[in-house]
Amino acid sequence: MTARYLAVRALMHQERDGYSNLVLDAELKKCDPPLSRRDAAFAASIFYTTLERQRLLDCCLDRFTRKPVAKLDAPVRAILRAGLAQAKFLDVPLPAAVNESVKLAKAFGKTSAAGMVNAVLRRAAAFDEATLTFAEPVEQLAVQYSLSDAVAALLYRDYGEEAFAIAEAFYHRGDTFIRVNTLKTGDEALADTLRAEGCEVRPGPWEHCLSVRFPASPAATKAFARGLFHVQGLASQFAAGCVDALPGQRVLDLCAAPGGKSLTLAEAMQNEGSLVSTDAVKSRLPLIEQAFARCGVTCGSVRAGDASRFDKTLGTFDRVLCDVPCSGIGVIGKKPDIRFKTLENLSSLVALQQKILQNAARYLAQNGRLVYSTCTINVNENEDQVRAFCENHPEFHVVAPQTVPEGAVAGKWGTLFLPHKTASDGFFTAILERV
Repeated sequence: MTARYLAVRALMHQERDGYSNLVLDAELKKCDPPLSRRDAAFAASIFYTTLERQRLLDCCLDRFTRKPVAKLDAPVRAILRAGLAQAKFLDVPLPAAVNESVKLAKAFGKTSAAGMVNAVLRRAAAFDEATLTFAEPVEQLAVQYSLSDAVAALLYRDYGEEAFAIAEAFYHRGDTFIRVNTLKTGDEALADTLRAEGCEVRPGPWEHCLSVRFPASPAATKAFARGLFHVQGLASQFAAGCVDALPGQRVLDLCAAPGGKSLTLAEAMQNEGSLVSTDAVKSRLPLIEQAFARCGVTCGSVRAGDASRFDKTLGTFDRVLCDVPCSGIGVIGKKPDIRFKTLENLSSLVALQQKILQNAARYLAQNGRLVYSTCTINVNENEDQVRAFCENHPEFHVVAPQTVPEGAVAGKWGTLFLPHKTASDGFFTAILERV
């Protein structure tokens, strides 16, 4: 099996069901013999690039097909999209992209479509998408950056012309950021250990944060297996840092799975005190438990719990973090599936977020600190939520963070990370304390 064949098969699978990362992993595991690391990386590149550019690819292809790409047979549709993605965005020479796509049409039993694939790809690859015209900016944003109409409309509503820079930033992936496990090692020692494993390591923007280029998966390193670090984006690290957890305190992490923020909290506590990590999805609780075991966290306990419902058996806490379920628009760069969200359930999600925030405040001890965070840049899920909470709870006020990362904006209702300004995920964090 070739990398291109696997990518096309994964694209067909993706259309039927599943999250993109799980779909690709499942297809890679079916390979016998397995693809080489290089071929697997190429297959992944084709797969994700095609998903991330799908609306633009279809717009170009539709100009040269007799019927819309969306109505073609699934294998032909996937082959055309993947072939054009290679030619336009992966620097694959056009003859190679076309010839291999023709071979794929035959391999998938679509020999009768081979000629069409050849002709359409050659013409679509030569088409300059910059000449496309649109009736309105939202349509241009949606097509040019392969977003659903709903996601494009939301971004343009909140950010206007800046939405184009935000959408462009989702395509630019930087280094992987990790959090040093200070329970087991230090910044310099871990950097040396990772370099010995073939990684490129640079200091991050703050203490115990490193920027790393891994030769393969971070989880494949011996340092990861030893629990010397965990992968955590800059904005997520910032949110956990805003909790200001201290040794000996009682700390509650609501909506904690898969556990990255809980690990950062435990390390800040120096493994002293009591950290309770809860999540409503029971199947995700083992992820937190495994993370604790790997990293040597003994101050933490894991419990199933609905963050929107008060559980008096938990008691009170000095610090509470609620990283609530959200639309995820800030992490489109990592999760291409979010590009296609219809957002039809957004109002009920916003209501749930407010319920979680209101409930979280009930666990807070006097003089405690509550941190609300999301991985979205939707104003309704961020600033509006904190404003509504403070209107209903005048005893609370928003506290400015001690330091604000470059590019992030600390406003009246919280700190916003926009990907084109911070070179990170889109994220929002608000620190709340009682007056």
